[in-house]
Amino acid sequence: MKTLEEQVAGLEVVLQAEENVYLRMREVLRREEALLIALEPAEIAEVVERKRGLAEEARLLEDSRRALTTALARALGLADEPIKLGALIATLDGEAGRLPDLHARLTALIRSTRSLLESNGAFADRSLRHIQDTLRMLGRAVPEKVGYGPAQQGAGSMGRGRLVRAAI
Repeated sequence: MKTLEEQVAGLEVVLQAEENVYLRMREVLRREEALLIALEPAEIAEVVERKRGLAEEARLLEDSRRALTTALARALGLADEPIKLGALIATLDGEAGRLPDLHARLTALIRSTRSLLESNGAFADRSLRHIQDTLRMLGRAVPEKVGYGPAQQGAGSMGRGRLVRAAI
């Protein structure tokens, strides 16, 4: 069985790794913001894949943090129910080591990352609505061919504006 110091040290390592992931995520989100403004679809797709990878890494580290927090809580004789890291740090008091600082930095970093993520999402949604509105206006600007007979049956799908209408 690990000593209390070893468990705290393990938790510190995981919190530092989480901080590193969120710092990288913040940089990726800032890059995404610039790409959304510049409308660079290929680079946006690449950034989205990087975000997915970082999000998966963050989930794994979060799971590790929870497991270590639960194990540490058990070692302190606390209930087997999941315990928040802040409450565990308060219980550890002087034996918490660098956990309070790491926890505070990680909490702030998660908040700022979440804010960037929401901001980018709102901007992307707004841009998509503008593009869809523009496509609708372009689709209405292209006159439909009107006519009768066999020659006119396929005209709607073959004439000018068909790509715009298909995009709507």
